[in-house]
Amino acid sequence: MRVLATAGHVDHGKSALVRALTGMEPDRYAEERRRGLTLDLGFVWTRLDALGDHLAFVDVPGHERFVPTMLAGVGPVPAVLFVVAADQGWQPQSGEHLAVLDALGVRHAVLAVTRSDLADPEPVRADAVARLADTSLGKVASVAVSAVTGTGLDELHTELARLAGELPAPDPDADVRLWLDRAFTVRGHGTVVTGTLGAGTLRVGDRLVTGDGPAVLRVRGLQSLHEDRAAVSGVARVAVNVHGPGDTGLRRGQVLLSPGRWRATEMLDARIDGEPVAE
Repeated sequence: MRVLATAGHVDHGKSALVRALTGMEPDRYAEERRRGLTLDLGFVWTRLDALGDHLAFVDVPGHERFVPTMLAGVGPVPAVLFVVAADQGWQPQSGEHLAVLDALGVRHAVLAVTRSDLADPEPVRADAVARLADTSLGKVASVAVSAVTGTGLDELHTELARLAGELPAPDPDADVRLWLDRAFTVRGHGTVVTGTLGAGTLRVGDRLVTGDGPAVLRVRGLQSLHEDRAAVSGVARVAVNVHGPGDTGLRRGQVLLSPGRWRATEMLDARIDGEPVAE
């Protein structure tokens, strides 16, 4: 499996685009569909026949109030589908999302200029390509598309398949570090958490620990793309049924780790980039 996240300003057509690419609905809540606004992370996928594998999307919200939610979705993902609308061009959250990707060191992307049926996409494409080139993403392939007319979708699918084929293969024997983007309770099963497994392998029966405590959790069950699995190797979308002390307190933003394999730190070294603020 390959996993990509979406990125881009609110209402630039990220969800509509992945819906057109996969035939699946990324907006899980009725309120999102009623308002036409993504409020939480969505997860959809399609099969790449050229690779004989699946391409999964983590669809992130673009609204400025949900940047932390966007971070939870894009953090562990190795590549992005960056979206800019032809009729609106570069916008504030376009820049914020790009800054997040640059800070995370994401190096793989495809640019989709959406709503190309409403405006000439070429000026927006040129501007966005130049902006992305000045970051960790570098020079990226770009496609003008319309989720309404279907224009450019075949070309975009081809570019995504090419990108997926070029992504570096993760180490299946690496130590597990699973950042959680959802945590909920399923009747009869208990706590289930989801996330993007970047490397390593999870198996039913494994023991994991949280990053902020010594309690050991047992993996009772695994799913990937809604299929029960005995083991899942990264990169993959996974749902993990866990059991142990404190499992009901798990939440988005926490991490599950291979026991005894990761060192914790209490110090953060940060560099602040940006324009100086006038006094």
